[in-house]
Amino acid sequence: MTIPSIVGKYQRKTLESQFKKTISVVSQVILKSKSEMGIENFSQYCTNYDEANNLYTNTKECYNVLYRNLLAKNINSKYENWSAGWSYDISREPESIKTYNGKQTLTASALAVSGYGIFSTFSMSDGSFINFYIGERNLLISVDTNGFKAPNKFGHDIFILYVNPKNDAVYFYVKPNNNLTDEDIQNGIDDGTYKEDWQAQRAGYPCSITSNQRANGIGCIYYALIDKCPYDSSKRYFECLP
Repeated sequence: MTIPSIVGKYQRKTLESQFKKTISVVSQVILKSKSEMGIENFSQYCTNYDEANNLYTNTKECYNVLYRNLLAKNINSKYENWSAGWSYDISREPESIKTYNGKQTLTASALAVSGYGIFSTFSMSDGSFINFYIGERNLLISVDTNGFKAPNKFGHDIFILYVNPKNDAVYFYVKPNNNLTDEDIQNGIDDGTYKEDWQAQRAGYPCSITSNQRANGIGCIYYALIDKCPYDSSKRYFECLP
């Protein structure tokens, strides 16, 4: 093996280890918060939505228990009672983050609400970034498994996770469709299927080595959790990072 290939293999193994550690941390926080509140279905409770008043009814309660359990032992962040709800202590520019294949800059507008926790987050004592937040009728978790360090790419060290409303486990939102072409996306824009720009950029929830969508990587959590390469089924997920 050449030196670059050895270095690349080491970097991919490091990213995999960091990913597994972060998944473990957020899973423990969810379980502990659920236990403390004595709620059978934590995700459903936290995302309960009052249609008449256009608001989530239990966000403050959920945010407080999640932040307390996430940050209680974290030397980089001070826990307080956030009566205002969702909060963060790190804010970073979108221009610092690339899509899964590195072809585009990841933009907050392309991710819409689901991306809040990527750009506004909490710094953990191990250097990772984690934030819980409620939006789009889901309890979401944004993670950067190594914080400001490279590669800062969606689907490499940066992921959006969801809390399964059925069993409160960390999971993916939808199975990605990586077969959408640029022409398919443009046709959807032209015929009104994608009324908003973020709908076009997130169409199919891509995790693709070819996609030019500015949200490419939003679906990578599906492949990372099942440990499968999105474009080569014979390989494991972190083995085939572009």
